[in-house]
Amino acid sequence: MNKAIILGLMCSTVLVSGCDYFKNKKDKTVVEEPKVQQVTDFSCTAPANIEQLQDYVKDEYLKNLDQRLRHSGYEADQALLDKIRKNIKFEIGHISTKTDNPEQAKTLDCSTLITAVLPNGLQKRAENAFMDAPCDECEGEDSDSTYTLQDYFNNSFPALTLKNDKLNGIDFIYHIEKSDKDEISLTMESHEIISEAAHLTELAVQYASYLKVNEKNKEYSKKSVEDDVAQRELAQKALDVRQKEIDGEQKVAVEKLNVAWDRLTAEQRTSLQQDQSDWFEKRDVDCKVLAQKSVHQIDDKELETYQKKANDWNDAMYAQNQAIQYSKCFIQKTNERSVYLNNLFN
Repeated sequence: MNKAIILGLMCSTVLVSGCDYFKNKKDKTVVEEPKVQQVTDFSCTAPANIEQLQDYVKDEYLKNLDQRLRHSGYEADQALLDKIRKNIKFEIGHISTKTDNPEQAKTLDCSTLITAVLPNGLQKRAENAFMDAPCDECEGEDSDSTYTLQDYFNNSFPALTLKNDKLNGIDFIYHIEKSDKDEISLTMESHEIISEAAHLTELAVQYASYLKVNEKNKEYSKKSVEDDVAQRELAQKALDVRQKEIDGEQKVAVEKLNVAWDRLTAEQRTSLQQDQSDWFEKRDVDCKVLAQKSVHQIDDKELETYQKKANDWNDAMYAQNQAIQYSKCFIQKTNERSVYLNNLFN
């Protein structure tokens, strides 16, 4: 929203307001003797107007910074914050009047280059903080560690230039308007340099907090990895125990089938030779198909004990489960065939 600073020709005082945003103090109103020539000059380059514009930009920067810090979940370095708030400056230069015939106009459209002069070292600290800022949206994945603060400005704010602790912005627009009563108002259009100067400050003062959070995240990640390894090892042990059981059961089932077959007479074996061959093929195909059923498609009440750790499996363990399920089907069908052959013998 455009903001207006009303400078009255007939006023005997000028009111300038400031707010201590970070200590929750009340607004202070400072009364100064008017600088008539500077204040009343209907010009984009009037020193009073420029001074008011600089004060206004600084005030908006502080408001934006305060809002950012209040809504952030990270702790700010208060000593560094106070130093930055005290020493940051906004310089205005290369002013141009865009209005044709300004002598006859009621409103002057003004454009300027504005520079946020940062305290020494703030840019480097902000760049480091940008690289180390915890990634809240990564959901356990690594953030892009190659995307720099300069990349951010180049992609998102090409009109801004950050170099040598200075943030430069072009086309900073403001308007000087004269009313019918010869009162002068200065209206400034919003500009991204204000919010981005606050963003740089936010990064710098929260850098130490980022490092603490990252250290805690590393510890949490390490413990999480250790827990995952332990759970996977337990899941593998459960698979191996079941594998050992199923291998023994399968061996017994094959032995029973061989015994049942050997008990048949020679004539019976000859007559059943093709049927037995067809059965072998059908058993193997059926069991391969049935073994492909995903463990996650099985009702909880039907899960075997080892399958309850399926969320901890890797690809090899899923394959091992499929082999176990094949053997389980193999055993069932083989035992059924043994019963069939024994009945023939009896």
